[in-house]
Amino acid sequence: MNDQALLLLVLAALAILMIWGRWRYDVVAFLALIVSVILGLVPADRAFAGFGHPAVITVAAILIISRALA
Repeated sequence: MNDQALLLLVLAALAILMIWGRWRYDVVAFLALIVSVILGLVPADRAFAGFGHPAVITVAAILIISRALA
């Protein structure tokens, strides 16, 4: 199976799981990312590069602080 077909399969499974609503959206999206890395569709260094961006860290810190204040 070529990469395009595998990616289409991953995206279809992602859409079905999100529509189904049994699992949280962030878990489904992270699972799709992990599956894409395992299948070799996305390089691991590129897949997780966005998590180290300062904006992501800032938003996470704000969410933690707001939860602590609530």
